Amino acid sequence: MKKILSIVLILAFVISMPFIFNKSVTVENPNKLDIDGNFILNEWVPSRVGEGPDWNYNLKPVKISDRVWCFFGAMEMPTKENAGDMSNSCYIKGDTEWIAWDSGPSYIFAKQAYAEMKKIADMPVKTVIISHEHDDHWLGNNYYKEVHGAKIIGAHSINENYFGPRHIEGKDYPGMQTRMIKALYQNATRDTVLALTDEAHDDTVELKIAGVNLEYVKVGYAHSEEDWYLYLPDDKVVLAADVVMNGRVTSNRDGLVIGQINAINSIRAREWDYLVPGHGFITDKTAADESVKYFSILTDRVLEKMEDGVIADFITKEVTLDEYREKDLYYILSPQNVFRSYEELEMYDEDDLIDYVALEAEKKAKKEAAAKAKAEAEAAQAQTVEPTKVEKTEEVNTEAADAAKTESTEVPSVPSVPSVPAVESV
Repeated sequence: MKKILSIVLILAFVISMPFIFNKSVTVENPNKLDIDGNFILNEWVPSRVGEGPDWNYNLKPVKISDRVWCFFGAMEMPTKENAGDMSNSCYIKGDTEWIAWDSGPSYIFAKQAYAEMKKIADMPVKTVIISHEHDDHWLGNNYYKEVHGAKIIGAHSINENYFGPRHIEGKDYPGMQTRMIKALYQNATRDTVLALTDEAHDDTVELKIAGVNLEYVKVGYAHSEEDWYLYLPDDKVVLAADVVMNGRVTSNRDGLVIGQINAINSIRAREWDYLVPGHGFITDKTAADESVKYFSILTDRVLEKMEDGVIADFITKEVTLDEYREKDLYYILSPQNVFRSYEELEMYDEDDLIDYVALEAEKKAKKEAAAKAKAEAEAAQAQTVEPTKVEKTEEVNTEAADAAKTESTEVPSVPSVPSVPAVESV
């Protein structure tokens, strides 16, 4: 009897296989269906191309300064419900083009963001500048590459750690599937392919694009393997990306706490009125304060427990950072930040901390000294030039007097030339 029952069950399962996971199946949890009605086995099943409308990100640009607008993402991890819109991206209005800072989590996001920017000024995006390699910040690249012919400026680490579509030995291969492409609904990631960087720099570089002065500042290993921020000196705006977050607990899963502190010190050394974080909504002079405090507390408490002999296995129980419990993502990110910091700070060396404020002061002092030396040199040169002018004046006066004598029939006595007063030194 048991054998017969087993055979019946097996036959029933085989017969039902064509219908399992079919879109006609009623599913109690609708979050398990993508927008096209395809059943999602789990977050890491390869994407399938389906039919259906594009995801509507409902994007609204926020004006930060006279020529900077930004889109602000949700204070969450990337989910199907937010379609990856959980980081901040910005657009800078040049004379003839828009400059994009971090292109967002998908082709469709970039397309919809540009549609909003076009309403403000009908100009193309010819330059896209990327802050770091995490894919929520740059999967919109291929929209600007394909539609606008844009140049992508970004970190070396993007090209080193990712690969786009390839053509090898006569065969086409798809690009790498990142966490965003794997996790989101197809109508959010459709048409998204990896467009890597066209131009990478080894160190901080000053750029002038479409009349806008920019400083693309390298801070190195901070939130990720290679981080950069964008400084607009004329606008006094910093686009900080993920080296600054506020309103939520930061993610240090790929970063270094000392690197984060160095990055923030570099930002604080510059003169700015507005700062746009990678995640969060505060953009005024207090925008970086939360990150400064978080990394300071994190470092001090982990070092203190290490000195007390607490080992790595217990550090997340000893360092809980309770004052951040009400912040978004505390329970997901805080323990891993503590543990990763412990691993890093075991090799802690105070020489790894860079005082960017002092460096900037030194740079300013050198600039002022150079300007003073130049002014003194110009003054000395002017002192030697002036007597030459007086000598030339004397020669002109003498020639005029001689000409007058020659032309006159009656040559009057020539009055003596008054003595020329000495020129005071400048």
